[in-house]
Amino acid sequence: MSHPTSSRRTPIQALVVAGLSLVLALAGCGSHPSGTGTTDGTGGTTTILIGTLQTDDILPLWAAVADGSAAAAGLDLQIQTFASAQEQTAAVTAGQVDAIMTDMVVPVLLSASGTPMRSVTRLQGAPAGIVVAPGSGITDLAGLAGVPTGCSSPTIMEYIYDKALTDAGVAADQIKTEEIKNLSVRLQMLGSGSIKAAVLPWTLYSLAVAQGNIPLLGVDQAGPYSSTVLAFRDQWLTSQPGVASVMDALDRVWDAEVAKINAAPDDYRALLAAQAKLPSPLDTTYAVRQYPTHATPDQAQFEAVVNWMVAKGYVASPIPYADLVWTGQ
Repeated sequence: MSHPTSSRRTPIQALVVAGLSLVLALAGCGSHPSGTGTTDGTGGTTTILIGTLQTDDILPLWAAVADGSAAAAGLDLQIQTFASAQEQTAAVTAGQVDAIMTDMVVPVLLSASGTPMRSVTRLQGAPAGIVVAPGSGITDLAGLAGVPTGCSSPTIMEYIYDKALTDAGVAADQIKTEEIKNLSVRLQMLGSGSIKAAVLPWTLYSLAVAQGNIPLLGVDQAGPYSSTVLAFRDQWLTSQPGVASVMDALDRVWDAEVAKINAAPDDYRALLAAQAKLPSPLDTTYAVRQYPTHATPDQAQFEAVVNWMVAKGYVASPIPYADLVWTGQ
């Protein structure tokens, strides 16, 4: 794929800048008082405003709110679900949320655009896979050479697609995508035959497969490519009283809920369906994934994503891994 010219980079960065028109509206809702209470042994409560998308990545924190374990740990987790990454990005840029469930591309774009973000833990593996329409004649990833595939840029889905096809031996000039930012429209176009293939997040990927589409890159194959992360505004981390204790409490809550979910995943499908607004038939059939315990996001994964973004022209220069993660120091 050819690198975008400088004249193309500004619209490509729409994930960060296009949503900024929402900032004034968000700010009108009132500023969020950072550092409400502490968990540093004083018996106070820390409020954390978290923005997420309609995916399953943050299920352990939804569960922690639902069963009261977050509150018992001194954490008031207020999780807001956004319909699009654009709205979520606008909210964190405006300071209306303290942290976001996101992928490894978004914190790099935000940091490069003046909102430094630090990822405190991984949440899940790579957030998307590839499906092809029945009757497309495509049976493996190499078969996607030259095929315009529904995707969007600059996103982790584009990274996953590029990496998967490159690993399959497809030449760079034969890796083709069709820009379809709206995920629902992307799925509809796949179903109507307007496109032969699409990159979709796991919930819509599962729905596409249930509708008869053929999986080419699934969870097991895509998982090692990258991770979803919980990324905080650096300003919140550096101004939060007792931040190390807060993060320790958050890690303990996450790990405890992960153990419960992994032991009985089907017990959490109804909660996931309600919070992520899973459509039928996923609300009763979606396979709740196994979750990892907390860990600093993988350095090799993050650096590979950053290097890809530089090569594509999405950011001007590499951002060091140490500037993208928080290790408690």
